Amino acid sequence: MEQAQHRFAADPAARVTAPALRRGGPGSTAQGRRSRDRVLQASVDLIAEAGIDQVRVAKIARRAGMSPGQVMYYFTSKENILLEALAWLEHEDTRRRRAALRRIDGGWRQLARFVDLFLPASPVDPSWLLWIEAWARAPHNPAVSSFLDELMLPWRQDLAQIVERGAQQGAFQPPDAIGDFTIRFCALLDGLAIFHLRYVPSLPRHRVAELAMDAARAELTTATGAASPSPATLPS
Repeated sequence: MEQAQHRFAADPAARVTAPALRRGGPGSTAQGRRSRDRVLQASVDLIAEAGIDQVRVAKIARRAGMSPGQVMYYFTSKENILLEALAWLEHEDTRRRRAALRRIDGGWRQLARFVDLFLPASPVDPSWLLWIEAWARAPHNPAVSSFLDELMLPWRQDLAQIVERGAQQGAFQPPDAIGDFTIRFCALLDGLAIFHLRYVPSLPRHRVAELAMDAARAELTTATGAASPSPATLPS
């Protein structure tokens, strides 16, 4: 097995902690972690059902089977809950993504799967709703901006490993700077995803994936003309 695949297996990525004005209540015990995760799961469910604007601490508490006071024992504010929910979802996404990528051979197939996992699963994908909310706060909050950089790093690391491995196999013509490529390609995926969320169904998800892979082929097709997958082979 390739070294890159071993890295996917061996590095599940640490869970990032969201910025807060003060320290929340203890979450280091098993019971504390379960209580925090109940709050985060309740928040994610409410966001998917009603949108972020309709989520209130009282509603989160009712959904989690807790009192508002118990919720605020573990979290410092509604904003802290939302950012922690994003970090929680991203940690789980990284674990699942790396497990999925380990099961796939071939640079182009891995890249197509990466694109599929990156894009919103639905118009009410809670991860994407939380990302958009956090992006709006970042320009005026350096701590949130740094937090989002930390959350994005595993995506870029996984993309770099896919490109490195594909180049070793001869499937890709490696870009001059893989780090720059990961910034460009993730930014492209962000933009396409936002267009998709705004213009569904005029820009359906499968078309967004095709556009992303078209851009990848333009940058990564080998000089020897090694075949890359047609859009029809991409995940729907």
